[in-house]
Amino acid sequence: HRDLHSFPTRRSSDLATLFVENLTVADFSYLHSKRGMVGESWLVDLELSGELDDQGMVFDFGHIKKQIKQLIDDNVDHRLLVPVDSDQVTITERDKDISLEWIYRGGTIRMIAPNQSLLLMAGPEVTKASLTLYLMDLIQTVVPKNVEEVRVVLREEDTGTAPFYHYSHGLKKHDGNCQRIAHGHRSNIHIFENGRRSRYWEKLWADRWEDIYLGTEEDLEGTYYIDEIPHHRFRYDAQQGYFELVIPEDHCYMIDTDTTVEQLATHIANQLATEAPGKHFRVRAFEGVGKGAIADAGENMPGKTHNSWQIGRASCRERV
Repeated sequence: HRDLHSFPTRRSSDLATLFVENLTVADFSYLHSKRGMVGESWLVDLELSGELDDQGMVFDFGHIKKQIKQLIDDNVDHRLLVPVDSDQVTITERDKDISLEWIYRGGTIRMIAPNQSLLLMAGPEVTKASLTLYLMDLIQTVVPKNVEEVRVVLREEDTGTAPFYHYSHGLKKHDGNCQRIAHGHRSNIHIFENGRRSRYWEKLWADRWEDIYLGTEEDLEGTYYIDEIPHHRFRYDAQQGYFELVIPEDHCYMIDTDTTVEQLATHIANQLATEAPGKHFRVRAFEGVGKGAIADAGENMPGKTHNSWQIGRASCRERV
C-alpha cells in the first residue's frame, strides 16, 4: 500500500527532481478505532523538486540524510501517534506529561507519559495520508528556498506472502527513546525447524502476536476490571520520566524478561522447543525492517553439533 502526496505548487519542465528511497524507517505505535494500540513500521521515500542551486543541485544528499532524516526520527519515531479529533479519545495535558484515554470495542487504553513520547495528530484517525501531510509540513521547514515541491511516500516493507505481526512495547532500561512505554514495530519472522523454513510456525506466531502489547512481568503493577473487562496496568520510572499504561489483558502477552528483540527471539525459540520437543529451532526475529536477532533452541539436528550451530550463527547469514 502506498500513499503519495505533494505540495500543490507549480511544476514545470525547468525543475529538477532528486529522490531518496528508504530515507528512514518510522517505527511507532498508533491508536486505531477497532484494533486498539497497533505497532507499525513504515519506510519513508522522498522526492524534492526545484531549481538547481549554484552547485548544480536541488539539495545536497548529505544534508537530506542529516537534516530531514533526523527531523522525521525526532518527531515520529518511537512515539505513540494519537488522532486528537477522534470521538474515542480524551486528552489532558499537564506540565510535561500527557494523560489520555482511548475507548474502543476491545476495552479501554489509558496512558500517562512525557509529552515527547506522543505525537498528537489532527484528524479523526491515523493513516498514511494523515502522516504524509504532517511530514510534508515538517520537511518544508528545513528545505532551502529553491525547493518548490516535496513528495513523500510511506510504505510497508514488502514481505510477499510471509507472515508478520504488529507489536508494541517499552524498554524502561533503555537510555534512548525505546524506553517509551508505547512504541512499536511491524515485524517479519523466520522460523526454521530442523534446518527448514516453517511457514506453519511463522503463521502461528504471527497470529499469536497480532496487534499485541508485549509486557514485562516486573513492570506489571496489577490487573483491574473496567466495565467487566480485565485490564493490565504497567508502570515504571525511566530516564525520560514516569510512564503508565492500562490496556486490555487479552491484548497483552507477558514474558519474564525485558522485551528486547534478542530476548524475544530467545523466548520464541524456547517456546517452540517446549511445544515441539525433539526438534531444533532457529528463530530470526525482526524488529521492524532489516534488523533483528537470532536464537536457537531444542535438540541438535542429526549430524550437527551444538558448536557447529554457534559457529554458523557467528560466521554466515542464512539465505531466505
